[in-house]
Amino acid sequence: MRPSQNETSARKMPFLVSKREAAALLGVCVRSIDNYVAAKELPCRRLGRRVLIPYAALVRFVRQDHVAKREGEL
Repeated sequence: MRPSQNETSARKMPFLVSKREAAALLGVCVRSIDNYVAAKELPCRRLGRRVLIPYAALVRFVRQDHVAKREGEL
């Protein structure tokens, strides 16, 4: 029995990625990843000094709707 394409692509991706890798995958700068983590829009795991982002969280983040904040709102 041959594995489906989703199963094979899921096996190739790591469980956790660095902030730099997450930024490259999303096409944003590392500072944006820091802002998403600080705003609790993107969960992270801390291992010592390293901040790692779960790959599954990146997929969920991309699939959700994002409401742009207007100037002056917190």
